[in-house]
Amino acid sequence: MSNIKFIQTLYFDKSINPFKHTFGWAAPEYHLMSWALSCLQLNNIYEKVDLYASSNAAKLLIDDLGLPYSNLYVTHDNLNMANKNLWALPKIFTYSLQDEPFLHLDGDVFLFKELPATLLGSRLIAQNVEEATEYYLSTQKELMTHFTYFPDCVKNDFDSVVPIKAVNAGIIGGNNISFIKEYTNLAFEYINRNAGYLSNINVDRFNIFFEQHLFYSLAKEKGLPIEVLIKEAIKDNRYLHLGDFHEVPCKKNYMHLLGQYKRDEYTCRQMASKLRQLYPEHYYRIVSLFKTEFTPLSISLYTDKRFATVTDYIQFNERAKGFLSISSCTTDAMISNNREGIFFEKKGITTLTLLKKRVNEVKDFGCFTKAKIENDFTEFSENLMQVLQHNSRFQEEYIYGRDLESVNWFCELFGNDLAIPNKMITKCIEISIIKSSFDWAGLLNQHSRIGVKYYEVLKLNLGEFYNLVIPEIFGDGFSLQDLDEMEKIILEHLSVPLSIKELFTKMHIYVEEDIIQNHLEEYEQLIIVMLKLLVLKKAIKPFSKNR
Repeated sequence: MSNIKFIQTLYFDKSINPFKHTFGWAAPEYHLMSWALSCLQLNNIYEKVDLYASSNAAKLLIDDLGLPYSNLYVTHDNLNMANKNLWALPKIFTYSLQDEPFLHLDGDVFLFKELPATLLGSRLIAQNVEEATEYYLSTQKELMTHFTYFPDCVKNDFDSVVPIKAVNAGIIGGNNISFIKEYTNLAFEYINRNAGYLSNINVDRFNIFFEQHLFYSLAKEKGLPIEVLIKEAIKDNRYLHLGDFHEVPCKKNYMHLLGQYKRDEYTCRQMASKLRQLYPEHYYRIVSLFKTEFTPLSISLYTDKRFATVTDYIQFNERAKGFLSISSCTTDAMISNNREGIFFEKKGITTLTLLKKRVNEVKDFGCFTKAKIENDFTEFSENLMQVLQHNSRFQEEYIYGRDLESVNWFCELFGNDLAIPNKMITKCIEISIIKSSFDWAGLLNQHSRIGVKYYEVLKLNLGEFYNLVIPEIFGDGFSLQDLDEMEKIILEHLSVPLSIKELFTKMHIYVEEDIIQNHLEEYEQLIIVMLKLLVLKKAIKPFSKNR
């Protein structure tokens, strides 16, 4: 076991209500769930993690959430915040207080395995090296225009013809305490001597300079190597796959929901599901706290009057697990006879209203008329209502149990590459597909998925589209996912259980003979990519006679 000290920092102004403030997340509950999962995993792996905090933050994490910090240091109550957007300053203050080797981990960093001993034994530690793009370079130009003071190492780096680099401080620390002391002193000076000019710059972006760029440039000036967890340098706008919770633990053991990941509802739900899977008591404690605070949650089920305590939620959780195993034996078991389930026709109103607003915002209709869009939208809306009427038969315990189980589907099917062809899969019985002339699912997801390039460039074009409707516990009681034609064909074949190898054979007829003869491996890999997406959409699942 390493002798290094594992530490975290939370500070927020006393005027902030953590049950209403998002802290940059898609919803307030995800902020708290992130802290819970981060701390609990650290404690599970290393059995020690200390918290440096303001008194209100300490109350939230320890008294309210019940997180098992080894030591609490209420050190941040009198911290002078020159600007409320200096969110890295409380962390800098924590670093400055250390007199022994340490590793600081942000509250949006999640470990699922011990870090390498060579990393923890290093003099300077960070997550990875960042290479500057426009995000850094435009802020650098802004600082050089308005600031009057820069630490020498920063000034020299700015004056270099080589684009600057930095570290990512998701994890940061090391054994060289004298360096840390000098680094933090320079950071405070960097801020304080330019405090009068902060109103002229983007303060939010300045954080990465006095924390991440300063650390790198000072180490560079002194010729000190920085040991990093992720070996390849990453451009500051190219962080990929650090939010893929479905790959834990079979493919990934380190997650960091930096930047846009926090704002992406899908990624946040993945993170929350992992907390629910590993630490259900803490997950439902957070849910119960929000209900006590009369604060809405993104999962509509949790507003039900039947659930008043953590125990109520835990009991429902266990009923859903048991219900899924029963319903796997008979379709009738998942259907509600009295139609008192959670899915009603009216549930689609919010989503359809939002989509209608998106339609009205379209300015460029290209070669098709607005009337054609509106007619297709009307037909899609009517079809969706029919699907929701059908979905209202499903027991909420069945849908919730499916969600509890679906966290494991990806690793069960794709965790072992050699075993993939022999895995049995089947279509989820509760899904539906609506065909339309415009991509309504894509248009909806364009405004809820953050950082997904496909949706960033999506245009409303005429064509043949397939809208996958999945019954859900959250929101309007369903989610919409866009399918391509090949995914639809895969789902048609999986109306009966097949091995992935058998599916490969059935898919041969959809491509030319040249593909089968000369590019079969690439074609089958493409099918596996589609299967992975369909698993994540909860459209297909592993099949066994006992499931």
